[in-house]
Amino acid sequence: LRVKYLWVDKLCIIQHDKSGWIKEGSKMADIFGNSFITLAASKARDNTGSLF
Repeated sequence: LRVKYLWVDKLCIIQHDKSGWIKEGSKMADIFGNSFITLAASKARDNTGSLF
């Protein structure tokens, strides 16, 4: 894909830190809105599910 940057929100946002989530979560619309491609595990039963 020749993509320069990869954003993985599970890895780039500390999920259990409320202040980190507030700071980074507020940027998600810009991050995903300006992405080249977005992959999402939208059919996962819960947060332990995967893409496969």
